[in-house]
Amino acid sequence: MLFGRSSEKSRPEPPRGGDDGDPGGGGEPDGGKKQARRGPGARSGRRDYSHLPRFDVFWDFEGGGYCCPECGEPFTVLGDHWSGEQLDWHVTVRLRTHCRRRYKRACSCRVPATVTAPGPPKAIGKGLFTNGFIAMLLTERFAAGRSMNSLVTGLSRQGAEISPATLAGTCAQAGTLLAPLADAIADRNRDSWHLHADETTWRVLAPRDGSGPAKWWLWVFIGPDTVCFVMDPSRSGAVLARHAGIGEDGQLSADEDGGPRSLVISSDFYAVYRSAGKKADGLVNLYCWADVRRHFARAGDASPVQLKYWTQEWLELIRGLYAAHDELTAAWHEAAAPAAREKQAAAARLERARAAWDDAVTGIDETRKKQMQAPGLQEPAKKALATLDREWDGLVAHRSYPMISLDNNRAERQVRGPVVTRKNAGGSRNGDTAKNAAAIWTVTATAQMAGLNMLSYLTAYLDECGQNSGKPLASPALDRFLPWNASPEDLRTWAQPPPPG
Repeated sequence: MLFGRSSEKSRPEPPRGGDDGDPGGGGEPDGGKKQARRGPGARSGRRDYSHLPRFDVFWDFEGGGYCCPECGEPFTVLGDHWSGEQLDWHVTVRLRTHCRRRYKRACSCRVPATVTAPGPPKAIGKGLFTNGFIAMLLTERFAAGRSMNSLVTGLSRQGAEISPATLAGTCAQAGTLLAPLADAIADRNRDSWHLHADETTWRVLAPRDGSGPAKWWLWVFIGPDTVCFVMDPSRSGAVLARHAGIGEDGQLSADEDGGPRSLVISSDFYAVYRSAGKKADGLVNLYCWADVRRHFARAGDASPVQLKYWTQEWLELIRGLYAAHDELTAAWHEAAAPAAREKQAAAARLERARAAWDDAVTGIDETRKKQMQAPGLQEPAKKALATLDREWDGLVAHRSYPMISLDNNRAERQVRGPVVTRKNAGGSRNGDTAKNAAAIWTVTATAQMAGLNMLSYLTAYLDECGQNSGKPLASPALDRFLPWNASPEDLRTWAQPPPPG
């Protein structure tokens, strides 16, 4: 919240008055009409909830009807008064029983004498829960970050006493069903030309080697249309090499057609990314300007009296760079596919945007070189400038990729959900459950990126697994559930909430 991009957006200026009597524009022009609000909180009125299921409740006096309190004469019915709508949040854990119809042969044909209608498609054959329950469990446990104890307590409030071991076993079985889907997403993620990458710690309480609680690492890689989580005991470059396709010689693997492959990685300043970029031909590092800004802000916090104005100057320089990049991005999109009449104007705008970017970068470059040679600079400021100088090549490389944001906030925000789970649950019991969690996060995060409702999407997938005798799906049945291969009809269906009942 403190260093996010929203702080770089300029607030809309208040309207200026048109006469000397109201120089601040505080009056109501145009005949006293109220001006539309702008900025945060501009939306007025309630949202539209007409798409939700409607349940009408009728209220009447006790016994029905109403009588005059003086003479007792009954009042005649005048009509109904609808007093408005309210949202009702009703959680129900119910027991579903299935009755399968049986039929007896009435002819003499050589066919079975009796037949029974097929039952529900159960993803977990002898499991206690429906597919919708399992989808809700995965959503609450991994997408919402609730701990197992929280889920057990919440279910018990609804009258369902379920042990944590039963829920944990269900998550493990569901993760096995989702594994092929997660693998297909990871394969597509590896083939992406650009990745946002980040990593965070993860606690494994009882690893197989019996060494007690161990610190693992959860990596996240975000491609154009996929999100892939990788759980690994190591934070070394081997994890990045396996996922990015970097061989033992430090070079990127060849493309599908045998030609050289290129890869752009947006990341922080972790040495693994820097080392891979220096060794691998065709790998470009784009470093996070938000991290640079954070270094300068922390330098000002470390010495607020001496570095107050120094920090303000640097934050203003970085703010100007963000503004120049926003204009460069807009101009690049306009010039990518311009109309026939606007081709020349779009090209001219792109050139102006590049010149503005170069001016902003030049100003930062000259300032950093001048200050690094100045004597008597505070130590926190020296460290911030040293970081800027060390990562300079990866920071200015953004000019060649205007379609990519200046920061790595996408990866940092994506890993925030697992961090909430880690805070609430403490980690995973063993390595298998940790890797299972990473696979489920891969599926749910990719579905969320595609704009799908996780409950509808997971339920549909589990239903298909039930139709497949409770086994994981394989191609071509699996391809239907890959968001980039799914039909428009399926995407529209999975984007809607589950039907009531």
